[in-house]
Amino acid sequence: MSKRFTLILMLVAALTLAVAPMTSAQDDVRFVSFMTTFGGSELDALMQSLNAFTEQTGIQVIVESNRQLVPILRTRIAGGSPPDVALIPQPGNVAEFARQGALVPLVNADGSPGLIDQELLDANYAPGIQSLGIVDGAVYGVLAKANSKSTIWYKPPQFEELGLEVPTTWDELMAVQQAFLDAGITPWSIGGGDAWTLTDWFENIYARVAGPEMYNQLFVTHEVSWTDPTVVEAMELLGQVLHPADEKLAGGAEGTVATDFITAANMVFRPDNPEAAMYYEGGFMGGIIANNFPELTPVEDFSAFLFPPIKEEHGAPVVGGGDLLVAFTDRPEVAELIRWMASPEGNTLWAETGAIVSPNINVSLDVYSPLGALDAEQVAGAEVFLFDGSDLMPSAVGSAMSSALQGYVADPDSLMEQLQFIEDTAATSY
Repeated sequence: MSKRFTLILMLVAALTLAVAPMTSAQDDVRFVSFMTTFGGSELDALMQSLNAFTEQTGIQVIVESNRQLVPILRTRIAGGSPPDVALIPQPGNVAEFARQGALVPLVNADGSPGLIDQELLDANYAPGIQSLGIVDGAVYGVLAKANSKSTIWYKPPQFEELGLEVPTTWDELMAVQQAFLDAGITPWSIGGGDAWTLTDWFENIYARVAGPEMYNQLFVTHEVSWTDPTVVEAMELLGQVLHPADEKLAGGAEGTVATDFITAANMVFRPDNPEAAMYYEGGFMGGIIANNFPELTPVEDFSAFLFPPIKEEHGAPVVGGGDLLVAFTDRPEVAELIRWMASPEGNTLWAETGAIVSPNINVSLDVYSPLGALDAEQVAGAEVFLFDGSDLMPSAVGSAMSSALQGYVADPDSLMEQLQFIEDTAATSY
C-alpha cells in the first residue's frame, strides 16, 4: 500500500471520528479532542485505555495522531483552536505553552486544585516524575508514558561464571570492566556509528557527575560551557570506558564508530562467538535482543541493571524520554480524562498491552513482560528523571556533540579540541 493511500485512509478515519459525535442523535454528547504523536502499537495501547474511559463515562475521545505535533499545536494555538488535551514529548515545549498562557494548570501554583488535585499526583507519581510537569510553581503536565535510557545490558550466566555482582557504583562498574579484561574478554560493544549512543553515554555520566541543575544548564540553556570542568570530568570518566579502545571496545575505535546500535548489541548477545560482555542502551533494547535471539530467555540469559551512581550526592538519575499529558481547555470532561490518565486503572490498561511503560507507581510490575518490568521499575522509581539531553538542545549542537564524541573515541588526546568544537557551535545556536 502506498504511503499516500495510507495517509488518505488515516485522514478519512480521523474525519469519521471527528464527525460522529457531532452527527449523533443526542444533542448532549460529551467529547474531548486528543492529539498525540503515537502510531502503531503505542496508539493501539492508548486507545485500549481511552475506550474503557468512554465506556465508563460516556465521554467520547476524538484522537488525532501526527508526528509534527508541536508545530501543529503552535499553529492551532495561534488560531485559537487547540485540542482539549495533548501528549507532548518534551518538557521544554510544555513550558513554552504554559508561559504563553495556552495551558490550563492541572494544579495551581498555590497548591489548590486546577483540573485535578495534588493528592492524586502524590498518590501515583514519585516527586522526580512530578517535577517534569511543573512550570513556575504550577503543575501543567503529568508524565503519561516514559522509557529509561539508563540501562546496562549484560549476561547473568557470564557474571556468575566470573563471580561478579551487579555493580551499584561507578567504581564497582570499573571493577567489573577490569575483571572481564583480566579474563581476556572485551568488556563493551558500542554502536558508535549511530552517534546518539555515545551522547547517551555522556548524558548519563554527566547527570551523575554534575547533578540535574547543571545538566539542564548544559543542555537546555547553555549556562554551562562545554569546556566547563564538570564536562571535562565527565568526558574523562567516559574515557575510562572508551580507552584504550583496542582493549575495551569490540572492533576497537575504528569498528566502534562504524557499527550501528543493533549490530553492536548482537555482538554481545549472539550465542555463538560473542565479541563483548556488556552493552549500554535504553530499556527498548530488551525487545530488540529478544526478537533477534529468540532462543535466549529474558532475565535469565540476558538482563539489565541501572547505570550506577558516580557521586553520592547526585545518586542515579534516570535519563530517558516520554510524553507529558497537558490540557488546553478547562471543561469537566477534560478534567475527567486527566484524572483517568493519571489513575492506576487508566495506566494499567495501556501498560498491560506491552507497548508502553507507565511512570505510575501503582501500576503493578506484574502487568509487564519480564523485560518491560525492568524498564518500568527504573522509570516509576526514579527519584530524578531527566530528558535525553541531545533532544533538548538545538539540533546543530546535537550534531556537533555527536561528531565530537566520535572524534574522542578515535583520539583520546583530542578531548579539549572536541569540547571547544561543541562550545563554538553552542555559542551561536542558543
